[in-house]
Amino acid sequence: MPVPMPPAGVRARELAFLRRQLRIARQGAQFVRVSGEPWSGKTHLLRQLAESARRDGWTVAFGRAPRGGRSHPYDVLVDALDDELARADGALFERLGPAAARRLAVVFPSLGTTGEREPDDYGTVRALRALLTELSGRGGLLLILDDAHRARPEVVEFVEHVVRHPPDGPVLTVLAHRSGPAVGPLASMAHEAGNLRHVRLAPLSEAEARSLLPAALDPRARALVLRDAAGVPGLVRALAAEPGPGRGLHSVGELTTGVPPAGAGASVGAVDLHTLSSPGWRTACAAAVLGDPFTAGALARTAGVPLAEVERGLDELHAEAVVVPVPGTLRFRFARPAVRALVHHASGAGWRREARARAVAALREEGPGRASPALAAHLLDEDGPPAEEDVRALVLGARAWLFVQPARTLRALDRLSESAGRVPAGLLLLRAKGLLLAGRAQESVGVHEEVWPRVHEAWEDGGRADAVLWRARALRMLGRHAEAGELLAGAGQWAAGPGLQRERLALALAAGTPPAEALEEPAEPAGRAGAAGAAVPPGLCGLAGSADGPALRVHALALLAAGRVASGDGPGAVGAADAAGALLDGLGPADMAAELEALCLLGGAELSLGRAGRAEAWFAWGLRAALEFGQAALAGSLALGLARARSAAGDEASAAGYREFAGAMLEHHSVESPEDSGRSVPATLRADRNELPGSSRMFLLSDREREIAGLVGSGYTNQRMAARLDISTKTVETYMSRIFKKLGVHSRAEVAHIVGRSGTR
Repeated sequence: MPVPMPPAGVRARELAFLRRQLRIARQGAQFVRVSGEPWSGKTHLLRQLAESARRDGWTVAFGRAPRGGRSHPYDVLVDALDDELARADGALFERLGPAAARRLAVVFPSLGTTGEREPDDYGTVRALRALLTELSGRGGLLLILDDAHRARPEVVEFVEHVVRHPPDGPVLTVLAHRSGPAVGPLASMAHEAGNLRHVRLAPLSEAEARSLLPAALDPRARALVLRDAAGVPGLVRALAAEPGPGRGLHSVGELTTGVPPAGAGASVGAVDLHTLSSPGWRTACAAAVLGDPFTAGALARTAGVPLAEVERGLDELHAEAVVVPVPGTLRFRFARPAVRALVHHASGAGWRREARARAVAALREEGPGRASPALAAHLLDEDGPPAEEDVRALVLGARAWLFVQPARTLRALDRLSESAGRVPAGLLLLRAKGLLLAGRAQESVGVHEEVWPRVHEAWEDGGRADAVLWRARALRMLGRHAEAGELLAGAGQWAAGPGLQRERLALALAAGTPPAEALEEPAEPAGRAGAAGAAVPPGLCGLAGSADGPALRVHALALLAAGRVASGDGPGAVGAADAAGALLDGLGPADMAAELEALCLLGGAELSLGRAGRAEAWFAWGLRAALEFGQAALAGSLALGLARARSAAGDEASAAGYREFAGAMLEHHSVESPEDSGRSVPATLRADRNELPGSSRMFLLSDREREIAGLVGSGYTNQRMAARLDISTKTVETYMSRIFKKLGVHSRAEVAHIVGRSGTR
């Protein structure tokens, strides 16, 4: 019988491989191990295989190892084969012979004599092997043993035996197990055997994971689900059940400690968490409340149970690959931050409140030097003003979180403002930084204006230059270039510092001012200029050399590359971009957290140089980091740059997704794209001259919005559009409102004008 093609979609390649193994098993018994992390889709894949095999006439025996507690020596085999034996007639047992039938009767409840004596291991294994041969005679046998990492040692010994001595018939045995430390015997099974294959279920690609999401999901929520699920299908489905984002982008770090901002509305059943044993579930809930990383001692105090019980629970969670040890320490953490968030919100609210109080006490006992960030995360959700002993922890947390969890920095500062007394100017300036990183540039400028009369309080140790730099940056990102220029011009002697010098160049690029005019220092000596690249504009060569640390040097070189592009120095721009790229190859996201704007600049320079592949790599690198750290101010600009790079590479489908996300971010956060320098259109409406014909801004719109804008250009009224598109007039009005906002226009005539320039129909 011909085998139909597997359905297209998620895990289609793996399903096709398993179906090929079915065909091969017609000629002789075969074995496959399927491994993957929790909720990676193993069971779903095997169910698809089982349905396909049944259609092709195979006998399917599907068993699953039980979770915890006392179990039968051959538990998963009993679950798979007992029903088949219950349906069998006497002829089957005649063919097996009386000795094998007696041994099977000890194992299988359907034969009525289990438990009368312990099974004879070797004799039972041979009887089971003979049983597989007999059951395969009716069109072939597909034996699926799911959750085999929980199987008893007897099952592993049986599988090892039949791999070496296969049943004499068309049998495909598939074992599915989690990747992790508990699968040592399975992982070491007869790799040299020619009839044993291993399928590893890796995380899904972004395109595959995106296909599992509801079409109506908000673009920002979609980006967060894709990031937090990390390609794990069960997590994608669970997190996609949440409502859209409320407080904007959250960082990954916010999922690991304190009350996680994601997971409250998730479908916990999609990840099968409640099937842990009672001690395992209680330990998981206590670990989720305590936060990553955690010790067994602190976990026991949080759970309110003896240490021995928590250690048993940890053993189970470790075996299930839910938690993993932190290398080089005596601590553990959740394997996926999103799982910690799901467990946290799935625990009972009343129990969670009491457990959090015990967690705070446990963290205090561990010592302030080591526990203060985790302690501060718990203090964010305490009632009433913070106690005097907690103020220091909140201040340390606010400073530590600035670039990696800016939303948490703002929450910590809000808690500190509840304390009696005047808020120090330094903390207000810290708040302005957090607001800017979180994409709230207008509020950042407002805080600067409020604190500026007493900013001298924070002018110690270079604080004055830092305050000027961040205020100028906020003004620049709002497109208020003249005000930023006046602020930098009035900085006096502080303007000579490398930080303000770099900000002056960034402002010059954003305003379209020739870089040489924006930098007032004299030209470099010919030797240095020649070493850095030909025809270098005055003042640019010293930027990279003056930077303190590799991340700042990357930022300076990215500015240098953008400046040389703007001044028409192609060879110099290539040299600066290559130098920045070489430095970035040795850095990770955490190293660049404070300088992510460099990725916008570098990607834009590479794109202008016609190196779309390199531009795409840097935009993608920066976008992943901005999403990881919750830096909303840059996420939209990086996504927009990535859309341009994908479009230049001819991948319009992928580019459209990034444009949609960029449009949502730019609509929500009124900031200017750092890489989109030298243009005078408003900050939230940046258009790329090469994106569409006629310097169109249409790429900021979704496909449906572009369709409606095209109809506006053709003279359609709202009522005619509603009739043509089979939607309500109110829905058309909603789309029109979004189009006006994204394009920065106030009339249908302006929309029609933009449509006409773009050539859109």
